[in-house]
Amino acid sequence: MAAYRAGGFAALQPQPRGDQGTVRGLSPAVLTQALALRAEDPHRSARQVIHMLELAGVVPPGTVKYRTLTRHFRQQGVVPPPGPRPADTFRRRQAPYPNAEWQADTQLVLKMPDPHQPARLRQVYLVAVLDDATRYIVEAECFFHENRLRLEQVRKWAVVRHGVPEIFHCDNGSIYASGYLTRVCAELGIALRHSTVRRPEGKGTMERWFRRVDQELTHELRALIAQGTCRTLADLNRYLQAWIRDSYHVVPHHGLGGQTPAAAWAAGQATHPARPVALATLHDVFLWQETRRVDKTGVIQLAGNRYEVASVLARRVVECRYDPGDLQQTHIRYQGQAYPDAVPLTLHHHRHRDVPAPDPAPPAAAASGLNYAALLAAQTAQRTPGVQYGPRPPADAKC
Repeated sequence: MAAYRAGGFAALQPQPRGDQGTVRGLSPAVLTQALALRAEDPHRSARQVIHMLELAGVVPPGTVKYRTLTRHFRQQGVVPPPGPRPADTFRRRQAPYPNAEWQADTQLVLKMPDPHQPARLRQVYLVAVLDDATRYIVEAECFFHENRLRLEQVRKWAVVRHGVPEIFHCDNGSIYASGYLTRVCAELGIALRHSTVRRPEGKGTMERWFRRVDQELTHELRALIAQGTCRTLADLNRYLQAWIRDSYHVVPHHGLGGQTPAAAWAAGQATHPARPVALATLHDVFLWQETRRVDKTGVIQLAGNRYEVASVLARRVVECRYDPGDLQQTHIRYQGQAYPDAVPLTLHHHRHRDVPAPDPAPPAAAASGLNYAALLAAQTAQRTPGVQYGPRPPADAKC
């Protein structure tokens, strides 16, 4: 009534906010620092900028909301508006429980100096395995090579640590379409599935995780490589595991209804425990296998070496299982029955040619020119001399 008496009907109309267009839920200083972090690396997502501000102690955890910061980024023009949806649409799907389906793929992440030739850059491959139900990364590692040996290493550690999955969903690359992977899955009781060619949407969960790696981690790693902080694959994998453990696994996931992948994995393990496999069985399953015909003298040729097998196997086709990193021991089977191991006759190669040589140690740190003992001696020499004593008198001298 007071407003009506003072200004009439116009005074009753809703008035615009006096703080419209200003930052209300976010302090200008925090927004300025967030914009600076985004400008420093445009590939940083809003979620990653928030996490960086929390880790740096700029804001308490949970005070800056993702939608709020994204809205301000769009108002400032640093984040483009969402584009139109594609004409081809797909149905969402998700595995019902942990270890029901694992998805695996390889991605080119970045380039780093070659340990053999530091002036030359080499491509780094990221091989990862993800649980579809919980978005949990069961294993991930970076390599300089993309071959079945590296896939074997990642899959073997994933099974050792988390059990055997029911379905292994992978790409159509050469390392995923090999007879070796088919045999390993068959012996472990895993259903092997491949995505349709040129249709990566079938394993969209894996593709989305790779996109998140590109948005949050890849460019940070490039900066560390340029600074000289990250010099080897061991350093690179250490940063990768730290990001997975302390960032990805503990951040609420939209596809899990706001639950973190670590919490979803732990809850799922209580209701659907993993199927374990003995380590001895896993070691035998992941060995490489090839068939060879034994000559009339009981000798076979394998990986450039010559071995002698049991004489009863002469002129037979036998199965040879061996560790590609150690060719001194080769297991022999014939028609499902195990025979004594082959005895090396001519061992030209101690490892398979597909096994790369170990990377050399990183270059030693530059000498500082300082020595602890020398510094102590120099400090002693600079001290003011104390009382000086003359030579000791003879024993028979009289005072």
